[in-house]
Amino acid sequence: MPEDDIAALKARLQALEDRNAIIDTLTQYGQALDYGDFDRLVDCFTEDAIRETKRLDGSVNRWEGKDGTIDFATRHSHAPELYHKHLALNPRIELHGDTATVVSYMFRFDPRDGEPSFIWGMGRYLDTMRRDSDGRWRIFRRVSEIEDQWPGRFALKGYEPKA
Repeated sequence: MPEDDIAALKARLQALEDRNAIIDTLTQYGQALDYGDFDRLVDCFTEDAIRETKRLDGSVNRWEGKDGTIDFATRHSHAPELYHKHLALNPRIELHGDTATVVSYMFRFDPRDGEPSFIWGMGRYLDTMRRDSDGRWRIFRRVSEIEDQWPGRFALKGYEPKA
């Protein structure tokens, strides 16, 4: 096989591995947040990460660095207090060497006592990701755009949102 073909094959293989590792990080984020696994959640972000959540009313919450990620996590509900699910779907990944831009659809499903679960909110994650020195892809900057929230969520018996 010519050297150019081998180089092209290696580049394609690296791109596939990078995309898979990025999707693994997105999946780990949702599972760690939903089950209160703070160590695994913090591991999804770089040490200098910046997170913002933009809501429909125009408000913006912002967290910076590891301490900010821990603050966000401790304020957010999780199992067993509340069994909800964060899903990141249809990620569009653009690789730029050791960085990537990723846009994913976000849905959060919440339970209701004795009734079917409902979509609490939906929107997009706008992520800038970076391959850290250990080779792991982590989120460097995340903007969560909440595009819709179920208006009756606060009427749920005993449900007080934390974040």
